[in-house]
Amino acid sequence: MVLRGFGAAGMDGIGSPIETYVPAWEWGAYLGSDAFGRGIDCCTSSWNRPAPNTFPGMAKAAGNYNNAQLIKMEAQANGYVEAVALSPDGWVSEGSGQNVFLVRDGALFTPPINGSNLQGLTRGSVIQLARAAGIDVFVQNLPREALYVADELFFTGTATEVMPIRSLDKILIGHGETVGKRGPITKLLQAQYQDIINGRAEDVHGWMSWRER
Repeated sequence: MVLRGFGAAGMDGIGSPIETYVPAWEWGAYLGSDAFGRGIDCCTSSWNRPAPNTFPGMAKAAGNYNNAQLIKMEAQANGYVEAVALSPDGWVSEGSGQNVFLVRDGALFTPPINGSNLQGLTRGSVIQLARAAGIDVFVQNLPREALYVADELFFTGTATEVMPIRSLDKILIGHGETVGKRGPITKLLQAQYQDIINGRAEDVHGWMSWRER
């Protein structure tokens, strides 16, 4: 964590020292270890993500999480685990702290980085894994209704990892035998991601390696 420390009281931060901290604590599965298999129930938030040129949406900055807290607290108050938020113009944006993906007809879709959402590291990792597995990946604007008719839905995030979404706004996701269950593409990408980050598989993409900038 990098922040302005105690010093000047002005809005520009000049005169306040830059301080860096590396916090460490025990961290289990963010949404519950059993959720990796059964998925989570989500809603569409009434809170939109910020418009471009209001906050730096591409930055993992503390101020951006005020909006995220409203999204998360509303979902939990209404009996859901998480929520999907829309951009100011009504397109699918992201969760409270996760990027969102949908599967349709064997292809993977995710919203573009448009100023309302975070360019997550796990998002990029899953796109790499999908393309390496021969899965077509499309980065494009997604209307809300596309989520309801998806074959599979899942979140990605540093804490969330790859998390199946079993329902959205009380609508079970999927079709036939897979309705409301973790789909095969989600299961594949989830297993490959967890195997690499937990050292059970070779890190062929260099995610865990030190890189000079």
